[in-house]
Amino acid sequence: MRVEATLSLNDAQRRAVEHRGGALLVVAGAGSGKTRVLAARVARLLADGVRPEAVLAFTFTNRAAREMRERIERSVGEAARRLWVGTFHATAVRILRREAAAAGIPPAFAIYDREDQEGLLREIVKRLELPEAAFRLGPLIARIADSKNALVTPDQAARAAVSPYEKQVAECYRLYQRQLRENGALDFDDLIAELVRLLLGDPGVAKRYAARFEHVLVDEYQDTNHAQFRLVERLSRVHGNLFVVGDDDQSIYGWRGADLANVLEFETAFPGAEVIRLEQNYRSTRLILEAANAVIAHNRGRRAKTLWSEREEGPRLRFVLAADEVDEARRITAFLDERRRRGGRLDECAVLYRTNAQSRALEIELRARSTPYEIVGGVSFYQRREVKDLLAYLRLVANPRDGAAFWRVWNTPRRGLGPAVRGLVEARMERDGAPVEALRALEAGGTLTRVARAGAGAFLEILDDLGRHRDAPPDRLLLRLLERSEYFKTLESDGAAADDDRRANIEELIAAGARVAAAGGGLLEFLAESSLTTDADRLAEGADRVLLLTAHNAKGLEFPAVVIAGLEEGLFPHANAFEDPARMEEERRLFYVALTRAADEVLLTAAAYRRRFDGARGGRVSRFVEEIPSTLLDAEELVTARAAEGEAAHWGGDGLRRAGSGARSASRAPAPTRADPHHRAVGREVFHESFGRGVVVAAEGEGGAAKFTVRFGGSVRKVLGRFLTGGDDGH
Repeated sequence: MRVEATLSLNDAQRRAVEHRGGALLVVAGAGSGKTRVLAARVARLLADGVRPEAVLAFTFTNRAAREMRERIERSVGEAARRLWVGTFHATAVRILRREAAAAGIPPAFAIYDREDQEGLLREIVKRLELPEAAFRLGPLIARIADSKNALVTPDQAARAAVSPYEKQVAECYRLYQRQLRENGALDFDDLIAELVRLLLGDPGVAKRYAARFEHVLVDEYQDTNHAQFRLVERLSRVHGNLFVVGDDDQSIYGWRGADLANVLEFETAFPGAEVIRLEQNYRSTRLILEAANAVIAHNRGRRAKTLWSEREEGPRLRFVLAADEVDEARRITAFLDERRRRGGRLDECAVLYRTNAQSRALEIELRARSTPYEIVGGVSFYQRREVKDLLAYLRLVANPRDGAAFWRVWNTPRRGLGPAVRGLVEARMERDGAPVEALRALEAGGTLTRVARAGAGAFLEILDDLGRHRDAPPDRLLLRLLERSEYFKTLESDGAAADDDRRANIEELIAAGARVAAAGGGLLEFLAESSLTTDADRLAEGADRVLLLTAHNAKGLEFPAVVIAGLEEGLFPHANAFEDPARMEEERRLFYVALTRAADEVLLTAAAYRRRFDGARGGRVSRFVEEIPSTLLDAEELVTARAAEGEAAHWGGDGLRRAGSGARSASRAPAPTRADPHHRAVGREVFHESFGRGVVVAAEGEGGAAKFTVRFGGSVRKVLGRFLTGGDDGH
């Protein structure tokens, strides 16, 4: 190992890297250099004579795996390429393909995404004649995923079911798994569950892999679910050399099965384990860390830690209470413009929010200002129609039993294969199994009409031709598919602009195939990558645009400037957490994660009114803003409606002005009032006999002498508390 690999480590990091063996939990606070520690740990193991093939490192994103591998390669050279470094799911695919016979699955199994899952379950719900309102696909998929993450089989789920609803869900689960097996497919949650089941059920396979991997490392351990915990425990059982890095304060995936107890009870699960805390932060200014520490301290279920930094104090965090979501978007855009005027770049900024729906108002304003932006978590690249179509063809080449892929493209482009022919194919499948073979039998048997027979023949010829060339590089296979299928003709009906976009997506897919081929991969590797890659893994480097993304999608990223929007009770924290203390603590952890993405600047925003599907609604400022000490916040000031008309606000809005932005003339308007986000009344809905309903956006004083600044529709007025109902202290 090169000398510089350890010279840059602090004392706590060095102790972790030089750990002598056995189980170790590294509690790594946000920005504390956990990737550096993981890479240095692997480099240290190799320097001590451990074979690269004997090191297994799990990550949660492809981006993290790539960064870790690159860091290790800079330290140890080409030996890094022989390491097993990858996401849990990518590693599971790699092992399951090798051990397919022992696992009882085809080596070329398909990996079903959300749309494929919905297609199977939609047919099952219809077949069982269940009411669609009670058996919506989203909750049904979630229930099945929860079972798989807990390693509960369909038979076990059926035995545990008590209510009629639970029994029907268990039956859906059973039929769903049976259909997956018939299609030669696994869904995302199966990848881990099937591997764990293999290791638990086949002592020979378990022993082989436990002996192969002498050291197991895990990144983001706080995000592991029960199945992943069992996988890690099984692989490290023989040697006990388990090195995990995690932060309970950043556990934000409880809704998809992550178990915080994996961190909090680590020493119980692995007796004799050591714990090392990394609390020095290398990312954020001291004031940002003080704010983050103050907020997360309100959680009870955590390991005590306090982040600190040797960086400068930095500017105070800013808080803006906007009139509504349109005003909020305008202020965020003005903040971005202000940074650019100071010489900053848009790619240094990210706007984070709790739900994807919040991006709408932001997008409208950014487009109006011609501000470049990119959304993470919208329609994924690999979910776009043309990309899914072409991949479905390749999936059929790899696995002719893949029913979801077959029905997607058997009539794309149109070949005269309609519902009547589908009925014939489905009936024939009861004898022939795979839909491709069923169609082939019908085409050869003279059952089809002349048009349908020609269409079936053309489709089968494409599949046969691709099958003869399945060992070709994936990009060449895609080019051959495009030529044989005349797929581009299907795009022409979408209009010129859409046609150009879809062609660009197809070109990007071909480029992705070329990258896999250059790395020595073939068809199966390309299909696996397309199933496991997220948009966060595909972020373009160097493009000057602001990122819009949910706080969940921001995990693992960092930016000089971060905006956290929509900080209202019911939105962030989400209303679903109000009656559940554990959920509320996870919401607080999510805010903590969002806050600690920032290196230098933070802007927090809320809206006094926010339009929803059921009309405009006022809300109270988020408790998380209130939990930040006022000494760390610069809040904006409110001015009366008359003053707002006479002078634009500091950041380009109406009615709000940044605190400390300059004295105002007494002849033009009354002195402005500080918009104190900590006052209990701010954000509350009130009623005035003359002005109607409004939302408090500022308050001064207490009790009977309290004065409130209230937004009534499009106007802002100052009102004495005694003339309001539904406000603070009974008003």
